Amino acid sequence: MNDSAAAAADRVLVRLRPIAQVTPTATGLHARGWRSGFTLRGGKGLWAIWQRLAGPLADGVPPARLAAPDDAPPVVAKALELIIGQLREHDLLVEVPAAWAAAPGDTGGPDPGPPPHVASWLESVAPVPLRAWRRMRSTPVAVVGGGAPAAAARRTLLATGLEPELRPGDGPLLLLAGGHAVAAGCAADVGFVVRPGPAADVLADAAAVAARLGGEPGPPPEVLAALVGSAAAHRLVCAVGGLPDPSTEAVNLWHDSPPPDPPHQPVLVARLDPLRAEYHPWLSEVRPGEPDGTLVRVLGDPELGPVPAPGPGSLPQSPVALAASGDVVGFGTTDRAARLDAVIRAAHRLAPDGAVLGADRRHADGLALRTAARRLAGTPVAEDEWLTDPTARRWWKAVVLRFALPAAVEVTRLAERVVRARVHAGGHELSWAVEASAADAVAFAAMAAAGRAQAGLSDTVVLSGAMPVHVPDGVDASRPDRDRHWPLGVRDAEEGLQDDLRRLLGVAEVEPVGLGPVLDAAGVVGRAVPEVGR
Repeated sequence: MNDSAAAAADRVLVRLRPIAQVTPTATGLHARGWRSGFTLRGGKGLWAIWQRLAGPLADGVPPARLAAPDDAPPVVAKALELIIGQLREHDLLVEVPAAWAAAPGDTGGPDPGPPPHVASWLESVAPVPLRAWRRMRSTPVAVVGGGAPAAAARRTLLATGLEPELRPGDGPLLLLAGGHAVAAGCAADVGFVVRPGPAADVLADAAAVAARLGGEPGPPPEVLAALVGSAAAHRLVCAVGGLPDPSTEAVNLWHDSPPPDPPHQPVLVARLDPLRAEYHPWLSEVRPGEPDGTLVRVLGDPELGPVPAPGPGSLPQSPVALAASGDVVGFGTTDRAARLDAVIRAAHRLAPDGAVLGADRRHADGLALRTAARRLAGTPVAEDEWLTDPTARRWWKAVVLRFALPAAVEVTRLAERVVRARVHAGGHELSWAVEASAADAVAFAAMAAAGRAQAGLSDTVVLSGAMPVHVPDGVDASRPDRDRHWPLGVRDAEEGLQDDLRRLLGVAEVEPVGLGPVLDAAGVVGRAVPEVGR
């Protein structure tokens, strides 16, 4: 390498990431990239200033020269500094070798640079494109497997500028590079790619995912095999190059505040008719994550969830919101609450016998304590104590008027702030609830009885104020309209109610029950029902 080539290799230029797009607005400009964007307002002159900056940034600017010229008017200088500052803040600028920028495919060093399309991709997503490329080039890559998926993976890796070794193998497609591995599978109608990791883990996940998807036996269509094989190669290349996993965008949509690293293993699932591919959360037994607040999504994912995806189906939705997870029905005042209730009830089938399940610790503790207290003796509560409450009265009217059930409600005070309501008809217990007030106890028990009748069920239904409640947009959770937003606000009394229940039952704590890596990672909490007086 001569002196001029060496000098070029040492120099860097700042460029606008190829993925970035800048467009004019009525009062300025809007810029957007892969992960974020910004809007600047300051008049149409901002767009004219940007146009003067765009050309040099496309070719590359030495870092020291990326600033307002000394002779620029103050207004122009300030605008340039603002635009450049925002581009940096939103990661829309990238540094690349000068030789690479001048002639993609040659970094000026002993190793060839990436092909032009790969260079553009790295400049779009890599924090340091040259470093990512050198990692990719220096790591031996192997494709283990046969058939169309393995051929597609190898083609993709070759097109990326890598030279993979092809090894025969049975079972799922396995891609190896250094300490990274990616496994994939392809049936006649469905394919998948698991998240990169150690080879043993990805193979275990691949076997479990294949069993969950239950694809049709037979060779995959070429188009499905090509999609799966190339997607597997893409995930491996990103892992080796230190780039964000391709699932990042999908994971961001699953969370209100996306985590830096997804706690659950996003699996790409591809299907035919129409051809499509989407990332789905996977509750891995070998790589379990921590709960991330997406309990309904991960438990009831339509492709990979351990329980059927919850939804209203053909169930009537008034006066109680109903959702079904398979043949299990959940109840709530909103569709969101019903879906949460449905997946928790469905998860009981995956839990140890006798365990009480909750959406969080407070919910599980509350259900376990209520279950222990349901048979305790107490003193009758007069009807006037709850009948004047609009919410309790509305739900009770749904039982006796809307569904015309010949029901009666028995309300009993177990302690000063512990009240049980039991709805029964014809010698059968329809529902029960234990709450801090008679009005809430009757409201939950009556809503449960109404929902039972609405869904056509025969088992006793239990609902409680221990369940987490979503706060609707625009609602002040500290001052909800009780009749309109109930049960919002009821959970505020839960800590005190549970303290009273512990004293009443003579227990210090509620014992946890391990539910296994899948339910634990989903965020489900298991508790044992306390023995009275223990």
